[in-house]
Amino acid sequence: MTPTAETYYLQGKAHQQKQEWAAAINAYKQALELDAESPAKFALEYIYDILDFRHNDLLNP
Repeated sequence: MTPTAETYYLQGKAHQQKQEWAAAINAYKQALELDAESPAKFALEYIYDILDFRHNDLLNP
């Protein structure tokens, strides 16, 4: 059985909950390849926002 966009989305969500960012990103990208309107689109944006966040006071004590 071939995985669906929903399957990849759910895999990405599981990886995201464990903070396995690279695996989540890969799963979400695969979901988007199969369905450009997948909720993975917003989940992927959310992960990129998390990874782009910088708090200078925490990084440079």
